Amino acid sequence: IDRYEAECLQDLGKRTSRDYQRHLNHLRREFGHRIASELVPKDFSSFMQVKKGKIQRNRQLAVLSACFSKAVRRWFWLDRNCLVDVERNPSRPRDRYVSDAEYEGCKASAPLRVQLMMELALLTGQRQGDLISLQWVQITEMPNGSSTILFEQAKTRKRLAIQVTPALEAVLDRCWNLPNGGRDGGPYVITRKMGGSYTSEGFRALWQRTMNAWVKLGNKRFTFHDLRAKSASDSVSVDAAFQRLGHTSIAMTKRVYDRGIRVVTPLK
Repeated sequence: IDRYEAECLQDLGKRTSRDYQRHLNHLRREFGHRIASELVPKDFSSFMQVKKGKIQRNRQLAVLSACFSKAVRRWFWLDRNCLVDVERNPSRPRDRYVSDAEYEGCKASAPLRVQLMMELALLTGQRQGDLISLQWVQITEMPNGSSTILFEQAKTRKRLAIQVTPALEAVLDRCWNLPNGGRDGGPYVITRKMGGSYTSEGFRALWQRTMNAWVKLGNKRFTFHDLRAKSASDSVSVDAAFQRLGHTSIAMTKRVYDRGIRVVTPLK
């Protein structure tokens, strides 16, 4: 755990690294006194068989498995990763789909910067962290006169060039005119009122206030990440969603993010 923390966390995205660090701290308390080479699958029985937090235990076990994999394949400390034989707790992918009416209703009641983030999330399909860190220098004009937004996703390091359509250009124009925004020389597309970019925690707090107000009106809560799924679900095809979201596997797009109902043709 210590070596993974020292050598591998730095290769992960900022948000992922922070989450892994929290899991590693818990794993150190649970298993730090054990010898890794002596562990067998049954040693994780009580750890996994909990009444609450089953999915959290799945995630913690996945992090420990990543540590063990490095110990097998890179450091050659272990002969095998015993966690491959530990069954995870049953889980289902999140299936919350944000309808057009919910999206428009929530956006209409949201603060301006939340409105703009919602529109960017739906149109580009990118994660919250990649949107709050988006800078004007990432928008590049192509030789044919069109423009693209160049993203390097913090979580996966995947590089994407998303075409600036008229709808996306209209959103960017509103962002440009934000106080302390591009018009005033600000580097970030989404700026705080006092200038600069939001931190992940800062925007999360703003989003939660927006959601709390939305729920008080009698509506159902949804996460900002659900808008990434809406971008996938509303795409003309799963392949188009896969390309826009930048997944490494189309299976991930199909299983987790494509939550709408697709119309298919019957057998002729």
